Amino acid sequence: MVAILKQSPWQIQRAVLFAIFIRELGTRFGRYRLGYMWAILEPLALILVLSFVRMMFGRSNIAGLSFPVFFASGILGYLLFQHILMVSLSAVESNLGLFNYQRVKPVDPVVSRSLVELLITLGTAIFIFPGLYLIGFTFVWNDTLLVLATLVLLYVLALGVGLALSILGPLWQESKKIVPVVIRPLFFISGIFFPANSLPDGVRELALINPLLHVSELLRSSMFKGSESAEGSLAYLTAWALGCLFLGLCIYRVFRVRVVTSGNIR
Repeated sequence: MVAILKQSPWQIQRAVLFAIFIRELGTRFGRYRLGYMWAILEPLALILVLSFVRMMFGRSNIAGLSFPVFFASGILGYLLFQHILMVSLSAVESNLGLFNYQRVKPVDPVVSRSLVELLITLGTAIFIFPGLYLIGFTFVWNDTLLVLATLVLLYVLALGVGLALSILGPLWQESKKIVPVVIRPLFFISGIFFPANSLPDGVRELALINPLLHVSELLRSSMFKGSESAEGSLAYLTAWALGCLFLGLCIYRVFRVRVVTSGNIR
């Protein structure tokens, strides 16, 4: 007779998350011929397009950085946020069959998908920034701990919003069309093309309401010496991240059963 080892709740949760993580990692790009190369090609294409447009208006640096490095540091943070939100919208519906297993909860595919996106973003950054450095767009690294802190807060912020959207997606189908439209303008106001201190005073205060602008400012300040900015606030980003996570968990707590049973929000 084989003895079955008793597992703690943490061990069960970890095993479930790992299994779904491996499953999502295999399916994220499995249907594409180029596979994981698409993770690099998307931000690389954006960097090339923005750099080409910038070259048409002159070759001057932006905030002390060569413009491909400046664009890359903003694009990767934005894409991480955007991708986590978009994969969260369909995370529950795409994994309904897994909820027949008692150990699998609706939150598990959301967390697993967001971790896949975080891993892909980190891998892309490890490829892009050394590549830019080697072809001549040099920079001096600044503060690794602050980079990690900013990325963790960005991940928590995206996960909190993603949890809310994972409930909204199945219960309100129109959200799958509305959410992409709502988040698209963030691409233009999150500091991808401009430093916050280049904005006029009134506009700057208004723009800094957006937490993603703080992410861009903090990432550049922490990654590159000579581009330090006083505009990005770690405390402000922390407040947004914890607030969104709390809100997302509350929405999940209320609708977690209904989302896999009734299929509507009423």
